[in-house]
Amino acid sequence: MKKALTIGLATALAVLSATAPAVAEVEPDEGFGGSGRWHRPACQTVTGDGAVTFTRNEGRTIAPTSQVLKPIVYTTGLVALDRPDELLAVSNNVASRSKDAGCTWTPVGKVAGSYIELAAAPGGRAYAWDRAGSLTLVTPAGTTPLASPADALSGLGVDRRRGDRLRVADGAGQLYDSRDGGRTWKPVGVPAWPQSDILTVYTAVFDASDLDHVVLGGSETGARVTFDGGRTWTAATGLSRTGTRVNVFTAAISPAAPHIVYAMGLDLTELDAGAPSGGRHIYRSHDGGRHFTPVVDHGDGITLPNGPLLAAHPSDPGVLYFVYGTGWSAIGTDIYRYDARRDRVTTNHNPYDRVTSIAFNPSTPKVMYLGVAEEV
Repeated sequence: MKKALTIGLATALAVLSATAPAVAEVEPDEGFGGSGRWHRPACQTVTGDGAVTFTRNEGRTIAPTSQVLKPIVYTTGLVALDRPDELLAVSNNVASRSKDAGCTWTPVGKVAGSYIELAAAPGGRAYAWDRAGSLTLVTPAGTTPLASPADALSGLGVDRRRGDRLRVADGAGQLYDSRDGGRTWKPVGVPAWPQSDILTVYTAVFDASDLDHVVLGGSETGARVTFDGGRTWTAATGLSRTGTRVNVFTAAISPAAPHIVYAMGLDLTELDAGAPSGGRHIYRSHDGGRHFTPVVDHGDGITLPNGPLLAAHPSDPGVLYFVYGTGWSAIGTDIYRYDARRDRVTTNHNPYDRVTSIAFNPSTPKVMYLGVAEEV
């Protein structure tokens, strides 16, 4: 099994120097989708409640915030929009916006649900969802509750060309389609697993360039992938060399090359056998999710919990960010960077309890926005 090399940089949270040049003086670059021109954040301190900050260098240094985040808060939704310098975030049940590339954050409304995630959509908006089936339209102007097709959801995807076209997967792996921004839904295809085979669907990730391409992760049965909108499903191979008992907790499709898919799983056979990795691996697929190869193992300075946040680089399919953090014993958070070309993992450390969401500046992906948590 291929083992990634860990390089621990172990840097503490550092403020950005007050004497640094104003980065907004540089020429702005094109935003994603050709919809506008994003700037790098010009501030040295983020103004807001402390739930969102940013790093200009992939986590080596992190911008301070004007307020200290007070427990207990989880910032689980964070996206950059297709309007220049605009972002949305959700911390607990409060949606906030930034219109200056992440320097200033103000609340815009309430969002129903628990551990709410966001999916960006064309038209300067995002859709919020949680596993209990709550759906909400979020814009810089406010929030609007939406109908849900199921009482349990495992993921939501948005067509990158049409902001009203959505697709979700329910708790049994059944897909539903909406073409009116979540007002009405209809089932498409068939469930990914027979009802008798699946215990829990942990995750569903969608290819924004082709919503017919979906990867699901489940308990003990590994992953399933479809390329025809759920009409047929294929069981992923390569997740276990010794059996099929694998939990796939989280996954990410590369926005730069959708045939590259990452997943984090627990090989229960290896766990039972006492493998040094405890059976925990990050896997990479070169064929859209049909076959996976383990590329990062738990251990040797890398901690893989069940279901870590995975953030695929927006323009480099060979780079994946993942995190481990906890507030207990003031351990802080490691932001890991996996580089497939060098077959190595580098680490930047900060004292936040956890980093629970990541978004990228569309013009400069090294500028990463971090949604953080305060647990204790």
